[in-house]
Amino acid sequence: MLLIVVATDNEIQPLKQFISDSGQLEVLVTGMGPAISAASLSHYLALYGSSLHGVINIGVGGAYVGSGLNLLDICLARQDIFGDFGICMDDEILGFEPGVSPLSIPLLFNNELVANSKNILHVHDIEFKAVNFVTVNCCSGTKKRGDYLREKFAAGCENMEGAAVAMVCNTFNVPCVELRCISNMVEDRNTEVWMLEDAIDKICSVAEILLNQLDH
Repeated sequence: MLLIVVATDNEIQPLKQFISDSGQLEVLVTGMGPAISAASLSHYLALYGSSLHGVINIGVGGAYVGSGLNLLDICLARQDIFGDFGICMDDEILGFEPGVSPLSIPLLFNNELVANSKNILHVHDIEFKAVNFVTVNCCSGTKKRGDYLREKFAAGCENMEGAAVAMVCNTFNVPCVELRCISNMVEDRNTEVWMLEDAIDKICSVAEILLNQLDH
């Protein structure tokens, strides 16, 4: 059985009927942010993790300007890292001393589930970009902040749950895939130009194809 992990209920709405018809898929809506997503997923895996073959973490994300990503691009995580964990200065985030915290180490996505997912996307001619993700507690509201995180982590986009989900999956030895659609660019905040609904529709359409194949 596969578990679909999302931050909010609206990010899974277009998939509800498909999931209901499948009978082999479970959904966990964690809530927004790394703390609640880690707590929710840890609780779920402690109870039901032994019956799972993998976790598919889907949702939307914000792309960094200059990363080569555009609105409505499908992105697959190569790695995800807690981007604002550390010592916050005026214009930068300093890390703690080496070895002080494992949260400063990127979470890598190099399991068989990721490889199978890539193959399925290729076979179905679904364009996607494999990039580094950054997980933040506070979504970036300025281009300056986004530029800093892009350069610091050689990253393409940011989200608020991915690294936490990957960390918990590693702890429970459950393979994980993170797949997101770009809903907005990380620039001086202007939600009027976001494409949130379109991004949700697109990631759910791609996820349906992926899950239909992984579930067989």
